[in-house]
Amino acid sequence: MSRFRILAVLAMIGVLVSCLSPAQARQPGIEAFVQAPNLRHARLSPDGTRLAFTTEQDGVSVLIVRDLASGEIQGSRIDDLRTHGLRWANDRILLLTASEVTDIWGVEGRVDYRALLAFDTAGGMSYRQLLRRSNRLGLNLNLAGIAGIDTQTGRLMIPAFDDDRRLNLLSVDPAEGTARTAARGSRDTRDWVVDASGQPAARIDYSNNRNRQTLRIPGEGGGWAAIDQDERERPSYSLRGFLPDGRLAVSTRPIPGQNAPDRRSGLFVLSLETGELGETLFEHAQYDYSRTVMDPYTNLVVGVAWTEDFEQTTWFDPDLAARQDIVDASLPGQNARMQSWDRNRTRFVVVAETSDMPPVYYLYDVQAQSIDLLGAAYPDITLDVLQPRQHIRYEARDGVSIEAYLTQPAGEGPFPTVVLPHGGPASRDSGGYDDFAHYLASRGYAVVQPNFRGSSGYGYRWLEAGYGEWGTGVMQHDLSDAVDRLVNAGITAPDRVCIVGASYGGYAALAGLAFTPDLYACGISVAGVSDLPDMMGYVRERYGPSHWILDSWERRLSGSDEAQTQAALRAVSPAAHAERISAPVLLIHGRNDTVVPIDQSRIMERALRRENHDVQLITLDDGDHWLTSTEMRRRVLSEIETFLAEHIGE
Repeated sequence: MSRFRILAVLAMIGVLVSCLSPAQARQPGIEAFVQAPNLRHARLSPDGTRLAFTTEQDGVSVLIVRDLASGEIQGSRIDDLRTHGLRWANDRILLLTASEVTDIWGVEGRVDYRALLAFDTAGGMSYRQLLRRSNRLGLNLNLAGIAGIDTQTGRLMIPAFDDDRRLNLLSVDPAEGTARTAARGSRDTRDWVVDASGQPAARIDYSNNRNRQTLRIPGEGGGWAAIDQDERERPSYSLRGFLPDGRLAVSTRPIPGQNAPDRRSGLFVLSLETGELGETLFEHAQYDYSRTVMDPYTNLVVGVAWTEDFEQTTWFDPDLAARQDIVDASLPGQNARMQSWDRNRTRFVVVAETSDMPPVYYLYDVQAQSIDLLGAAYPDITLDVLQPRQHIRYEARDGVSIEAYLTQPAGEGPFPTVVLPHGGPASRDSGGYDDFAHYLASRGYAVVQPNFRGSSGYGYRWLEAGYGEWGTGVMQHDLSDAVDRLVNAGITAPDRVCIVGASYGGYAALAGLAFTPDLYACGISVAGVSDLPDMMGYVRERYGPSHWILDSWERRLSGSDEAQTQAALRAVSPAAHAERISAPVLLIHGRNDTVVPIDQSRIMERALRRENHDVQLITLDDGDHWLTSTEMRRRVLSEIETFLAEHIGE
């Protein structure tokens, strides 16, 4: 290690010096917080000579490929798309996963359609959309799921529904865009996995009518043989990939019995002979498994990730584990993870962050024994600006310990405070940079983000604890108790608290105003649900009366009996209790929201106006559910800042 060139501190200085002028080092304006990351989805080419990433220039999203030796770059505009990731198909073809809100024949309303764009980096960055037109395709909302790559031909293995609603596995040429069927599924097929060579190796079928999952593997005569024929109850699982020793890894969330100990979702070995779960590959004592880490060149599972405060990785591959140890020693005090590597594992892209530092990207060169700065995700935000997002715990009224994130402004409290519940609700907040929390803290507000019961990441019992607890139950109590604890600690001014949230967080904001009206001085709902019976009707119409999404909504809200569900939904719908709201309300909603329709905010606005309450609805003409564009984020943060300043600011 003595010869290893450690540049962590110099890199941080480089971010400040090279990216900012002295004038910029002062408190950043709103633009620093609403801009898209300056460097995102960074991926090394298989030969390790080039770096691909997305960025934003003058409000326009751009895909960049940079030669690491010469610095030469080439790019392509990708505006109007929501990007999800990059992957090299080979040294020439770069794949971008992107989605857009659009109309699709046969689907009610607008939808978020996800696809693969293949860029020819040796052909002027020309590109084609893969699987755009094919007589083999039926209705697909996602044609970007790559199960693996055929290591002999380089063809992509992509699941796709045909016009008979069977989920087949297609073999797609990334350069020409031609496709053929590699394996046929059935109408019950839900999942595919390929082996190390990229060939179809197993699939999962699920019957809605029988509520039964079946593992199938290639059988004689080209058929697919069922492994688990019995009717025993077993945990449902998802196929993740093969280990280097040929065993199949699956993720599962065991549902504990009444007297069984709580378990977290984990990664396990699944027998291809019996269909039984075997060895535990990973199961954390406190936190759920979150994702598998795949080697893009071998189709094999090489690690597993979970989120404690920051995302952590357990590497199954000894070589990658050793590389991680070197990275950790070279970047002390930073949460660093290896995001990409070349096929020979001589170069790695490393992304690191802390509670008060946005992500910074490094290039780890094994042969040169160096870790050098590639760039900062948010170069206009310097180390002397952000307050740390503290990972805290507080005690709820029933004695349960709740994890949360607290971001305090500079100075001494008590502060005006924003309660910022996450969406989902089966989601969670984690550590590191948060544009909303850090921006509001920079404007003088304390911000608390509880991982209330009903959040994901903490095991099945924690998630299930939120079932039937919307609005007036423990999910909302956990938010209220956070305010009480912060007031008692002298951090929060009790008469200057506002609840702000998006999606489920928007619902929680409206529920807080309706069911605990004395707690909040104001509330802001961004793309929030307000009328649960109406929302359930939207889900039923969109997905059908027997779809698992509808069942999931009913189970999470109040149970499976429809009459009981309707009564329960009305009881916890903020729009049905508008007369109880006394604080000012700001509603923000995009017209192109494909998750929560804008009618939910319009219903809430009408209900409040009937009661002569203080309410404002701001509609974003091209706004989606995720606030994709910089302009959307700028408008939303600006309106939130103005509203907060009026009602709880200095």
